Amino acid sequence: MSPSHKPPWQMPAGSFAAPTAGGFPPQRPHGCAEVLHAPPAKGNWSQNLWALFLIALCICNGETESLHESSGKDVPIVIPSVIRTIPHDTAAFTQGLLYHDSKLYESTGLYGKSSLRMVNPKDGDILYRKNIDAALFGEGLARDGDHLVLLTWKAQVALVYRLEDLKQVATRKYAGEGWGLTHDKRRFIMSDGSDTLYFRDSLFTRTGSIAVTYKGKPLSKLNELEYARGMVFANVWYSDMIFGIDPNTGEVEKVINCTFLVRRAGVSDPKHVLNGIAYEPSSGHLFVTGKNWPTVFVIDVPEKQR
Repeated sequence: MSPSHKPPWQMPAGSFAAPTAGGFPPQRPHGCAEVLHAPPAKGNWSQNLWALFLIALCICNGETESLHESSGKDVPIVIPSVIRTIPHDTAAFTQGLLYHDSKLYESTGLYGKSSLRMVNPKDGDILYRKNIDAALFGEGLARDGDHLVLLTWKAQVALVYRLEDLKQVATRKYAGEGWGLTHDKRRFIMSDGSDTLYFRDSLFTRTGSIAVTYKGKPLSKLNELEYARGMVFANVWYSDMIFGIDPNTGEVEKVINCTFLVRRAGVSDPKHVLNGIAYEPSSGHLFVTGKNWPTVFVIDVPEKQR
C-alpha cells in the first residue's frame, strides 16, 4: 500500500472505514487521561471541571463507539501485553513480516528503497539485505515451503526468492494491486487494499476469494496479513487495531487493540502506521511493528478480554 492512497475518511459511502482507537492521524487523541490532564480554562472552576469531564467522556466514547456500534455478534477486543522489544530500522517502510527458523524476514516498500531483509529477532540486527529493482514498490511477504514470495504494489508481479540464499529464482503474475500476503500451509492468502481476501495456489493462480466483514459491515483497506492459530491477522491501513479474521467465513472474530503500541513507538508522521505481523509458533507470540518505527514489539495476545 502506498501513501498516495486516499485516506479512510474519503472512502465511498457504504463502505466501513476501519476504526482506530484514537481517530486518524495526525489529529489522534490518545485517551481520556490526556484530556483530563490538560490545563483548565480561565473562569469558574466547577464549570471548567464539568466541561473537561464532558470533553473527556465524548473523546472516550469516540474512541470505542466505532468498534461497538455495529450490529451482529459480539467480537472481543483484547489488549496485548508486551513481552519484550527489539530495535527496528527506522528507514524500513515495513510492508511484510514473517518468522521462520529463528529468523525474521521483512519486506519494505517505496520506489527506490524497497528491499527484502533477514533480521535477527533477538537484537534487530539486519543479517542480510537484498534491494529490489528501483522501478518496483515492495509489498507483502509470505513463505511457501523453501521459497519466499514478495508482492509488488502496482507492477502486478510477485518476486520468488529461494529461502536458503535469498536469490530470486522466479516471478509470478497477478492482476490488480498487491498489498498483504500470507500462507496457511495450503495456499496463499492475499489482500489488495479492498475488503476482500484472495486465495492463490503455489503458481499464484487465483482459486477463490472471500469478503471480510466486521459485525456485518465490509472491512476495507486490508493490508499486511499473517496466518496464525487458524485466523488471518490483518493490519488495516490507518487503523491502530489488528483484526483476526476467520478465513472460512470472512468474519472478524477478534480485535487486538494496539493503540498503546502506536503511542510507545513515538512516531509523528501519519504515514508511519501500524504494519507488520509475524507469528512465532513455539511461543505463540506475535512480532508487531510499523512503517519506519524504531521498535518491534513482541506481544502476547490473550484469548479473552482481560
